Amino acid sequence: WKNQFGFLSCDGRSYDGSCAFFQQERALTLGDGWFLVVGLGALFALLTAAMVWLEQRGSTPDDFKKTSEFFSTAGRDVALGLTATDVVSKWIWAASLLQSSNVAFKFGVSGPFWYAAGATIQILLFSVVAIEIKRKCPAIHTLLEVVNVRWGPLAHMVFLFFCLLANLIVSAMLILGGSSVVYALTGMNSTLTCFLMPLGVSTYTMFGGLKGTYYAAWTHTMVI
Repeated sequence: WKNQFGFLSCDGRSYDGSCAFFQQERALTLGDGWFLVVGLGALFALLTAAMVWLEQRGSTPDDFKKTSEFFSTAGRDVALGLTATDVVSKWIWAASLLQSSNVAFKFGVSGPFWYAAGATIQILLFSVVAIEIKRKCPAIHTLLEVVNVRWGPLAHMVFLFFCLLANLIVSAMLILGGSSVVYALTGMNSTLTCFLMPLGVSTYTMFGGLKGTYYAAWTHTMVI
């Protein structure tokens, strides 16, 4: 394939036609790749599960903790700080990290700045919508419930299709983007990485539900 942007490797050579970004010399070892995928994944899962367990020990009644309502809504009691860190963590995904690096390479420091500036418009608009939804529909679980009540079953099915499709595409992008980075750095098999990376996320989500994802987002933001 042709390197259309004319990028060079770290030692000044072109990597046209090469599948590795470091001229077949990996920046990290294969063992480092296993540690990143399995070791850090398990560490994040255990840390998040521990935070959820400590938070739930005496904060809410035991009978409420065991319901699906608490699992899917985090008890409808999420602090402002956790909400802010969750927005930051969710917004810094594979596409943002990789594309911001690309525009930084091409345009300098202004590249990632304007790339991020364009993404703030959605957050500002959605914050207003979220406040109004919280006021008028305090008992809902998803946006699709609002669509169903406001516009009926047909619109609900249309939005359901696109929401499921968006979740599928974004999940695939995150997993494939992460596995590609691990492969470029360590040479670890991409297919194997795609199966191993979601295990840690699935573990703390099954244990803590939505509250677990908020604590995981806080941990990610602190690392970043």
